[in-house]
Amino acid sequence: MEVNTDDDQQFIPQVADDRKPKIGMEFVSLEDAFSFYNQYAREAGFSARISNIKKNKITNEVVWKKFVCFKEGRTDEIRSNKKEIGDRPKNERARGEVRTGCKSKISIVKKQTGINWIVSTFMESHNHPLSTPSKVHLLRSHRNISASKKALTQQFSEANVPTCQQMRLLEIEYGGPEHVGCTERDIRNFEKKLRDEQKGIDAETLIEFFASEKDKNSSFFFDYETYSDKRFSMCFWADPVSRRANSVFGDVVVFDTTYNTNKYGMIFAPFVGVNHHHQTIVFGCGFLTDEKTQSFVWLFNKFIEAMPKGAPNVIITDQDPAMAKAIAQVFPKTVHRYCLWHILNKFPDKLNPVTFRDYYRSIKNVIQNSTTPDEFEKSWEDVIKCANLEQNDWLSLMYELRQKWVPIYFNHIFCAGMSSSQRSESSHAFFKRYVSNKNSLMDFITRFNRALRHQRHNELVADHIDVNEHPKIKTNWPMEAQMVKVYTKKKYVEFQSEMCESHGYYVQQVSVGVELVIYNVMNFQTCSSSKSRTLTHNKQLDYISCSCMKFEFEGIPCRHMLAFFRINQVFQLPDKYILKRWTRDAKVGAIYAMAEQNVIDDPKMCVMSRHSRLSYKASVVIDDASLTDEGTNFFDEQLDYILKKIKEINISRTFNNGSQKKNIMDGVFGITDPSEVRTKGCGKRLKSSKEKSTSKTRLCRGCGHRGVSHDKRNCPNLNDSSTVDDHHKNDDNTNKEDFASMTGSNNMWTTGIRLDE
Repeated sequence: MEVNTDDDQQFIPQVADDRKPKIGMEFVSLEDAFSFYNQYAREAGFSARISNIKKNKITNEVVWKKFVCFKEGRTDEIRSNKKEIGDRPKNERARGEVRTGCKSKISIVKKQTGINWIVSTFMESHNHPLSTPSKVHLLRSHRNISASKKALTQQFSEANVPTCQQMRLLEIEYGGPEHVGCTERDIRNFEKKLRDEQKGIDAETLIEFFASEKDKNSSFFFDYETYSDKRFSMCFWADPVSRRANSVFGDVVVFDTTYNTNKYGMIFAPFVGVNHHHQTIVFGCGFLTDEKTQSFVWLFNKFIEAMPKGAPNVIITDQDPAMAKAIAQVFPKTVHRYCLWHILNKFPDKLNPVTFRDYYRSIKNVIQNSTTPDEFEKSWEDVIKCANLEQNDWLSLMYELRQKWVPIYFNHIFCAGMSSSQRSESSHAFFKRYVSNKNSLMDFITRFNRALRHQRHNELVADHIDVNEHPKIKTNWPMEAQMVKVYTKKKYVEFQSEMCESHGYYVQQVSVGVELVIYNVMNFQTCSSSKSRTLTHNKQLDYISCSCMKFEFEGIPCRHMLAFFRINQVFQLPDKYILKRWTRDAKVGAIYAMAEQNVIDDPKMCVMSRHSRLSYKASVVIDDASLTDEGTNFFDEQLDYILKKIKEINISRTFNNGSQKKNIMDGVFGITDPSEVRTKGCGKRLKSSKEKSTSKTRLCRGCGHRGVSHDKRNCPNLNDSSTVDDHHKNDDNTNKEDFASMTGSNNMWTTGIRLDE
């Protein structure tokens, strides 16, 4: 090959004659012609591109085409010299000139008879250095993201693997960056192309996906709403597994909303609960564009419509007025509780710092440890009066709402041991490991489903452990041997702990009535002044209840009840004290059976499965063939034949992605993507103590006043005189002593509590 250059050290490729284009050579199609020329370009060390075409003026079909070197021609001078748009400079990429006017080319023309194409012109010489074999993989026409790589990179993205790490993994898979077939920039461009394709059809694609899931399994439930202008506004969905789980574990539901899960700012609203392993499970999910009452009413109605169990017995939420109003309207018979954790977390902001330091523990003790409503109300009144908080409006409001959040008012109701919506908060944190505020709606669903599969696999692991392992028995009491076979491991460990603690209690009969027998249960090691628990035995129903209400609230017999059973030689726990939802057989006989699923293969999964199977076989063949020249040559010849056959097979099965997307668009709805949502929770979040401390006002050690950016270094009352400096030094020492005397040994001041209220 002739190369015009003055560089004596240039690379001169050696290309076999049978791999060079020749005038008169025929090809079946344009694709075959370009593929042959591009392969020649790879061996020769340059990149090929498609140039001019000519069409028949009558039939408008292509009759002539030219392929050229990527350095053919010159950069458009008019475009390159256009540096400004209006009065502003044009933003240009820092990219150098590539084209050098190279004349290397090949022209093909369609034969007048037949379907073949024939080479009419071939120019081999270049006016620039050619790339060496070690660099040729970087040339544009030799970089391509295959279908299998596209599927693999999409799966990497769904697993939140950064693009740079995706490239490292591909390098390991293919044995080096030169063998991957593309660069990191190519992958980034492909990801951007996917995002661009989703613009404008995101909501429609989401609904199409839900509809396809419904076709696969009729038990899949979804619904959506749009505004009058066909803009997507809200949706709800629940898959068959979630609906079945709700039929068993839907007695207690935790509902909360969260933000920053998609690029539109739509509010993600999951309904969650706990299974028999006390793991978080999802019953259904929704997207909302606002947090108004009517939006929550729509969502709650869809939840009831989807769930075979209907409305839950208990629902736990935060203190959202719109949410509370909607719950009262849609779930009139459901016990609505406020999250205790959220309320306790507001005390630092609602109380004076000194009052908080001195009285918070007493207030919290009254809230959590009162044994009767009367005791709570009396103790609350005493501690509020002692703290001089009678005029605190927030505390007065909380007292009026006490039946919704103080444990003593609802510990007789089964809540699966949950007193707050932290179960939902932890669920949000779990899902946010998979999603981000850059995701489209379809991206979110893809990643959410993967997280859901991971969550459900954890339940599968726990089920497997229950089948194959038995916790160790600590005592010889027959009841323990009975329950180790009944409870799941998680619940058995809780039961075993209560059972072991029961040996430290004794039971004393207090009174005997016609229907009721009253007992006091006390700890051997506590003083006589400590509170005892009261057991009530209903002789007619033969039922024991304890004043601690652990069994009613959590569904596990408490240590006081177990002490009574032990003393009265009850060796087997009666069925009335065994909640099926905590047993290994909790899901047996569920009232909602999933319809059989029509399996429809995911194209991406099929591609990856086939690619994995072939890659293993190919690597074995390559390892064996490369041991000898004879084997290498034979395998190389066979690969050419195999490649030709596979191309013929694929021609009949190729489909146009653009037309497929058009079918989706034509398919239906004309629904536009949601606008960006500005939620009422936007910008508000719970701050850590460290964050709070940095945002508080500071005490100037010079003048004693406070300010956000006011301290001894910039105090306006200071001057350069030595007397003032001495004065400030004295003030500094005095303030330190005062501060130390105020704080004492209590470290509450270091937790970011305001000192200026």
